[in-house]
Amino acid sequence: MKTRILTPLILTGLGMLSAGVLVTALVIPTPTPDGLSAATSPDTVTASRQQFDDERTVEASFETSAEQSLTSRAAGTVSETLCMPGQAVESGKRLLSVDGKPVIALHTDTPLYREIGTGDTGPDVLALQQELARLGYNAEGNGTYGWRTKDGVNQLLSQAGDRNPDGRIGPTDVAWLPQTTATPTQCTAGLNTNLTDGAEIMKTGGQLTAITFPTPANLREGKRTFTLFGVKTSLDKTDGRISDQKFLDQIQASDGYKTTLADQGGKKPTATLALEQPIDAIKVPPSAITGQNGTRACVSPDGKQAIPVTVIGSALGATLIQPEQADATIGKVALGHKLDDIQCPAAMQH
Repeated sequence: MKTRILTPLILTGLGMLSAGVLVTALVIPTPTPDGLSAATSPDTVTASRQQFDDERTVEASFETSAEQSLTSRAAGTVSETLCMPGQAVESGKRLLSVDGKPVIALHTDTPLYREIGTGDTGPDVLALQQELARLGYNAEGNGTYGWRTKDGVNQLLSQAGDRNPDGRIGPTDVAWLPQTTATPTQCTAGLNTNLTDGAEIMKTGGQLTAITFPTPANLREGKRTFTLFGVKTSLDKTDGRISDQKFLDQIQASDGYKTTLADQGGKKPTATLALEQPIDAIKVPPSAITGQNGTRACVSPDGKQAIPVTVIGSALGATLIQPEQADATIGKVALGHKLDDIQCPAAMQH
């Protein structure tokens, strides 16, 4: 009998205990795991430093010289050629030989259109005398072909390899150059080529003479580097045009330039402009900036003091600044609502 009475009592006690545990579990809150805690926005953060080079991307355009065709009045077989694409041809130097006789590249203001010698006069004689003098040979310089000019012509022809100069010179002895030097882009009279009077011997022009680009707005002052096809040059001023011949020669020799010329779509290549000496900037969140007016603004270390700064750029969601006063120190900066009562001088200027 006792056993029967105790059993229901024990069961009832266990049930009440279970209910109590359940109620307690419902009343006592479960701790939130650390990783799931609600995030709180900081009121201040520590500013950091970053190098700022104000890099900009620009489209590059090319200026090239007009293409020209140089011809020879000599007729016969090319027995020697000194023409090489990209290698400058200078006035007064042998350019090729036809049937063993040298043909001299020669610049004169008036081209030699006839054979001239002692006693001849005219503008072609004067032009010849002026170029002979420039090259360091004898010449009267008065438009009359005298013994000095004859001597100078013989010096010129002998220097070029003519073994039997007779003091006369004419169109078959020279290849006329429009300037004192010319750089061939193509040599069209190779060895054993049969030339006729007036045949083309080389092409010039198409040479890169300048690179132009639009000047970006609001550039930071300072010397800059310009980089195109992996080739760099230094710019003292950013006026949108580069004519430094050494840099242009490097660009013209690059694979990128050749690919651009071959591109039928005409897409302009991109170059970069960057400060040669980067600026040591302070990096802060955008919410640390208050009272911005153009490039002037303020930050605050504590939500009370205003430090005037210049905004110089942005990078990866941050704002880059410099203090207006060289002795100002910017360590921590207040954010957001903590700046509500800041009076920034920049915001009061109009």
